[in-house]
Amino acid sequence: MGVVRALREAMLPISFISGTSGGSIVAAITASGADTKHMEQIAAGLSWRKLARIKLSRLGFVSSSPIEQFIEKVLPGVRFEHLRIPCAVTATDLLSGRAAAFTRGPVARAVRASCSIPQIYLPVEINGRPYVDGGLAQYLPVETVRSFGEQCTVAVHLGPVCEEYEPPENLLQLIIQVTNMIAKQNVMDSMARADVVIHPNVDDYSSFDFRNTNELIELGYETARAQIPRIREVWDRANRPWRRLLTRSRLARHNHNRGVGVR
Repeated sequence: MGVVRALREAMLPISFISGTSGGSIVAAITASGADTKHMEQIAAGLSWRKLARIKLSRLGFVSSSPIEQFIEKVLPGVRFEHLRIPCAVTATDLLSGRAAAFTRGPVARAVRASCSIPQIYLPVEINGRPYVDGGLAQYLPVETVRSFGEQCTVAVHLGPVCEEYEPPENLLQLIIQVTNMIAKQNVMDSMARADVVIHPNVDDYSSFDFRNTNELIELGYETARAQIPRIREVWDRANRPWRRLLTRSRLARHNHNRGVGVR
């Protein structure tokens, strides 16, 4: 959310946004047009209890239904078609192993699927197929953004900066580390396709750190601010008049039926 604040302060418009896992929550709320202060208040009010409910199963031990309920509370009844900024939420199809970009239908269900870390959360069924955390197939959804014709792509990478992990102290940390290791297999390709990568050093914080929300937001904000000159350079180059007309034409031709709908 700090990155969004920095982009808005620099008056760099967001024409399309995509998110994976926890990033899908930020993407959906940003796409709704919520102001930065309200977004940060929402983040400050989050807790583990609001995003999980114990539900023992052979496929996991936590239900992600509270995530869907949380999004419904923040964005009641919102569908992708209602969002002010075009948005794609990326999840992993558990049957094919491929990334699925949800762009139509109810937002909350898609976000829930994108956040469902396997072995912790139960898979989420959409249109008769099970989906789990999008990071397994596309940790940084740069390819998704590119597929919609965007010319200037800024990726926000929240993975570890240090190559070495600390020894896990509990099952949750173990699962997160294994998931991150799997994601590493695709993140380098995604980073190479981005024009700018914003990579805050969050190594001192856990993936479920809700106690230091303000610090994390400021860290993202300062890291993004340092990249603003580079982002502006790429954005200006991509938005020369002839490129802008070409992009609009491409979007009009190809994007109407792209992505997956939630029924």
